This record gives sequence, C-alpha cells and structure tokens, in this order.
Amino acid sequence: MNASATELRIWIVVDALDRSADVLGAAMRLAAGRAVELAGLFVEDADLLRLAGWPGATETRLLETTLRPVAGAELQAALRAQALALHRRLDTLARDIGVPSSFRIARGRVVQQALHLAGSGDWIVLASAATGLRLQQAASRARPLVWLLPDDVEALSPLLAAATRYDPQRSAERRVVLPPDATHAARLRAASQAAGTRLQLVRESELIVRASCGPSVPGDLVLMTRESGAADPQRLGRLLRRGVGPLALV
Repeated sequence: MNASATELRIWIVVDALDRSADVLGAAMRLAAGRAVELAGLFVEDADLLRLAGWPGATETRLLETTLRPVAGAELQAALRAQALALHRRLDTLARDIGVPSSFRIARGRVVQQALHLAGSGDWIVLASAATGLRLQQAASRARPLVWLLPDDVEALSPLLAAATRYDPQRSAERRVVLPPDATHAARLRAASQAAGTRLQLVRESELIVRASCGPSVPGDLVLMTRESGAADPQRLGRLLRRGVGPLALV
C-alpha cells in the first residue's frame, strides 16, 4: 500500500526477524484510530557483515557447540530473506488496520539508522537487542507495564500523552524511570508529589532487572522522547542491548 498524506509516520525498526513480533504489536496499538503511515526499516548489521567477510569466519548457534563456516554472501542472502518476510508482515498489518505503509532496507547500526532516516515528527519503535537466554520471571503479571523515561520534568507530559494513546483504557501499569541526572531526578520527584499523581517512580536498575526476564505480558512498552534518544544514543543502545524493549521514541 502506498503512503499518502498522513498525520504521523511510525517506524518499525529491527535488524532480525525474530525480534519483530513485539515491535509490530506496539506499532499497531500506537497507530490505532489515527491517520498514520507504518514505515518498516530493516537494518543490515554492518559490523556483522564485515566480520562475515573475513577469511575463515565461522558461526555458532544457540544451544549448539559446533562451528560452521559462514560467508558474506550467504549472510547477505539470509538478511535479505528476513527483510522480505518483515516487509510482508508489515504490509499485512497495515492492510488489516487500514493505513498506508512503506518499507526500506539500510546498512549500519539500528539506533543510528533509525534516528537518521526518521523525520523530526516521526515515532520510532525499536526492538530489544538482547541476545542469549533470559532469566525466567518469578511470577506472571496480570497487567502489562508501560515505562516512561523522561530526562526532565518537561519531557514527562509528552510521554504521558503517548502512554494514553497507546493504552487509552489504562489497562497497563505506568512507571516513571527517574533520569540518571540527580538534579533532574529530584525535580521530577518533587513535581510528581506536588501534582498529587499516582505515578510509581523507579530507578533505571529496576527496568533493567525486569528487562532481563523478558516481557511476560503482551503490551509491555518503554517510552522515551525522540530528543532524549538523539541526545544520548549511547544510552539508548545500551538499554536495547540489556533487553529493554520494545522501546518507542515519541
């Protein structure tokens, strides 16, 4: 489906097909009832392709102990097959909810490519980049969690608005992650108390611990402002590598 004039573009950005399910689900909920375009971006990992091009490059798969040779052309073909499958899933989703869609492939790193290609008013949904096995949840949760990551007091309002857009029935529990900066964290805590809100304030370490267990309830989402992600892409990449996701930049 071709894109037309829309209110908003929501980017779905992944570098592996097996990370796309939660991202597509989050994008669908963010797009519900809005004039949006769903834009897919599959990022071919430039570092991985470079390594595969070295003579004698090998790979080992999860739960396997043997090494097998891997060539750059073979890896390139595998990535293109994943991109094609993602394109089909995105197109099907867009048709189901009645919005236009577009798709492209880029080579590089996920965070940098997403921030570079998306327009200033676009939203970006990123997948967790965690690899390997995750810890098992000690107990299942009845409600999904929506985590808000404001850098300061001013960033809280747009994140709350995005949370309402994502979860208008307030079926998810909202938690505000205090920023690393101690001064901003103190101001955010004071503003929350002064407003009499019932937001639960937590530290980033709690988000990381939860992320290490993986999302146990469909609908979990992390929200960060686009400005925050662009200002500190290293922190954004670190959160994704530690299992935080799906994460939406709004």
